[in-house]
Amino acid sequence: MEYKAFTEGVRPGSVTTSHEVMILICYLIDRAGQPVSFQELNAALQSQELVNYFQFAETMESLRRSGHIRQEEYQGEQCYTLTPLGKGVSDTFEAGLPPAVRQRATEALERILTLVRRQRENRVEIRQAADGWLITLTIPDIGSDLLSLTIFMPTQQECEAIRRRFLNDPMLTYKGVFALLTGDTDTVGELVSRQPDLFQDYSPS
Repeated sequence: MEYKAFTEGVRPGSVTTSHEVMILICYLIDRAGQPVSFQELNAALQSQELVNYFQFAETMESLRRSGHIRQEEYQGEQCYTLTPLGKGVSDTFEAGLPPAVRQRATEALERILTLVRRQRENRVEIRQAADGWLITLTIPDIGSDLLSLTIFMPTQQECEAIRRRFLNDPMLTYKGVFALLTGDTDTVGELVSRQPDLFQDYSPS
């Protein structure tokens, strides 16, 4: 029964033992290249059905107690980094993880961290007006904002859809506005986003 509880929701070919999950977590933190939060790690693994949540949470606590990972504040949030002990686990045992598992996990975490960075670096304000909703999209820069655009929308749901599209690729919005107002499409280049949907794995507020 306990084994089933720890493997429920995990796709075939993924990792199921505590040892494998420990290696995968250390590997993922190592590849992140920055401190990562519990929520970000969990979202990356759950979105790809790589690790059962209960086993993930239990293994994270075990790694913390054993000194493989440590907590530190990063960008105002409690996050995790590897200790030398955890780094040794990643370097020594990562080859034992299925290549597809390593790839799916790292790609999912990369999308999540990109989205979190976009949310931190750009501003979206949604506020109610007398006859609908106003959404303001801002791309800050050194000194004056690079872009500040306010749009009226009839519903809050439409504002949320705009928020997601903007945060998925803020510079595409800037390039589109620039091209429409100046007619200079040569300067901004192709007005097609090559960015994958960053919200497919994680939807932080």
